[in-house]
Amino acid sequence: MMINFEKRNCPICKDIALDIPEINPDIDPRSNEEVIKKYWAGFHKDNVFFPYHRCKCGFLFNKEFPDQQSLQKLYSDEKDNVIHGDLDLDLKTKKYYLRQLNLHLTDIEKKYSILEIGADNGNFLKLLKKIYKNSDIYAIEPNLNMKKELGVVTKNIFNSIDEINKIQKFDIIIGIHVFDHIPNLNEYFMKLNELLNSSGFIFGVVHDEKSLMPRIFKHRWPIYRLQHPHLFNHISLNRFFSKYNFKKIFIKKTKNFFNIGYLVNQLFLSLFKLKIRMPNLFSVGLKLGNFCFLYKKK
Repeated sequence: MMINFEKRNCPICKDIALDIPEINPDIDPRSNEEVIKKYWAGFHKDNVFFPYHRCKCGFLFNKEFPDQQSLQKLYSDEKDNVIHGDLDLDLKTKKYYLRQLNLHLTDIEKKYSILEIGADNGNFLKLLKKIYKNSDIYAIEPNLNMKKELGVVTKNIFNSIDEINKIQKFDIIIGIHVFDHIPNLNEYFMKLNELLNSSGFIFGVVHDEKSLMPRIFKHRWPIYRLQHPHLFNHISLNRFFSKYNFKKIFIKKTKNFFNIGYLVNQLFLSLFKLKIRMPNLFSVGLKLGNFCFLYKKK
C-alpha cells in the first residue's frame, strides 16, 4: 500500500505554521509506510505520530498528512473505536454526552432529522432513537466492519458525505471524536453547512490539547497520534466555528467512564513504556481531556 502525503496550511487562518514542531514523536513515521500501517490504530509502547506545529493563530496541526486516497485505505478495515473494549462503559460515556445535548433539545415529540458523521458502532444513535422516537436517523461511516451494527439503528447509512443528496437538510449534525480526524476540515465543514437547516445545530466531542493531560504527559500524551491531523482547544474551536458564522451554545468538559485497570495500564504504557496487566476492578467517570460543544447556525 502506497501512502502519499499532502502539505497543509492552518485550517483556521490558512497561514503557514513555524518550521520547528512544537510536539515531536518518539518515532517520525513519514519515511516508513510499514510503521504508519502498524501504528495507525490503537495505543502502543512507542508514541508514533506526525510532528505537530503551532500556527500563529494558536491552532495545533500536522503540516504533512496522508492524502485522501491513502486515508480511505487506512480507515476502511478498522475495529470499532471503543478504546477500552467495554461497550457498557462506552454507552455510559455517550449517555453523559447525550445529557448535555438534551438540555437544549427539549421537544422529544418533534420529528428531528439527525445525521451522525463517523457513527462507528451506532451506540450514540441508539440512545438518540430511544428519546427522539419520531426522528429520522442518518449515519456516515466508512468502516465496513461497523455496517452490521449500524443497520440495527438505521438503513440510511452512507460511506461518505458526498453520497448524501444536497436537497436533504438536517436539524442536528453530530460528530463524536470526528472533527479532530478530518484533514480537509474547511472543505468538509462547508459540505456539512450545506446539509444543515438554517437554524440547525452541530454537536460534537473533541480532545482538548490545552487540558491538564498533555501538560502532564507532554509528547507521551496518547492523543498525539497518527489519526489526528490537528487538535483543538476551546479558543481554536470557537475561532473555527465563528469563521462560518455559528453561534456558540456551550463548550463543556466531558466525563468519560473507564475501568481503573485500563487507566493504570495506559498510565504505565504512556509514561514508562511498560505493558502491564492490571485487572479491571471498577469503573470511574473522569473529566480527563475532552470537551463537548454545541453550535447553532445563524
